[in-house]
Amino acid sequence: CMYWLGGEQPGIGNIGVLPLFHSFAHTVVMNTTIAFGGWMMLFPRPPDTPELLKTIEELPAPKGLVYAGAEILFKRLAEFEDINKYPEVMGKLNLCVSGAGPLHRPVRDAFVKNTGGRIVEGYGLSEATPVVSAGNLFGESPIGVIGMPFPATEWGIWPVEDFSEGPICLGNPNDTNFGEEHTGEICVHGPQVMLEYLNKPDETADTIKEYNGKLWLLTGDIGFMNEDGTIEIRDRKKQLIKYKGYSVYPKEVEELLMKHPEISEAAVAGLPHDEFGEAVKAWVELTPGSTLTPDEIKKWAAENMTHYKRPYYVQIIEEVPKNLIGKVQRRTLQEADPIFKEKYGK
Repeated sequence: CMYWLGGEQPGIGNIGVLPLFHSFAHTVVMNTTIAFGGWMMLFPRPPDTPELLKTIEELPAPKGLVYAGAEILFKRLAEFEDINKYPEVMGKLNLCVSGAGPLHRPVRDAFVKNTGGRIVEGYGLSEATPVVSAGNLFGESPIGVIGMPFPATEWGIWPVEDFSEGPICLGNPNDTNFGEEHTGEICVHGPQVMLEYLNKPDETADTIKEYNGKLWLLTGDIGFMNEDGTIEIRDRKKQLIKYKGYSVYPKEVEELLMKHPEISEAAVAGLPHDEFGEAVKAWVELTPGSTLTPDEIKKWAAENMTHYKRPYYVQIIEEVPKNLIGKVQRRTLQEADPIFKEKYGK
């Protein structure tokens, strides 16, 4: 992490909005800043956007600033209409890292346009203490991928249902199983992978498995590898929607819906359906002043989305729920839905 964020040049500032008790902030904000001899600007609570921008304007940052967070933090800056009132912010946010969930392309593009900053995705999980890979902050970094694994870290794609079948792709010179058609579970080997879940041998056995003398962590994330060795995450294995035999990835549906100019944010999950297996439901947060209706969204989806990705149900909500670090809580919406409750109980 230290070298990824420019640690060969001490003195970089780090904007700390995330709570330090979370492994993401603990690593990228606190430990990394101490390691590269930088400084932190810590907020005791998440600031509103004008307060954040005013603070950034006042901070000396000849080498730029590190700003790590979940997508919602970058979305607020991307959509802030009065950012031109803070001209000194432009270009300062050149070391931005999005994690704790997907970074949707519309948010990424709008953030870069509105702030002049640079943002890449980082990928990790608690079981990998917690960093696995990251995009390139100082050169070309493809959009939509989670970068390259950190030093001494290996990754690969395995069959979702059976690890014992062996890898689909490891990114070796003789591999040919690249691309979306070779989607599977992302697995990781490296010094940062945990030893075990404490006093939980069954859960450990399901999550850590051996292949060719190495221990691999099954991340629970579904994705595929590109020919350049980068990986694109499609979604969480547990959140995959099975509709009429099709695999529907919530992240893809959310990105498509957010292309509508009046949809600010969307969360997607599957609901039980007797005929389809699962039906796609979208909870949608509209832009201020919008009067868009569920029927209008469904009509737009019919004209702009592949048939099996279209939401069968659409619900307008005031705000998409998130946890303390800004991760969208799809599961909360799904479990609160009357159709889900009727099938599985409260």
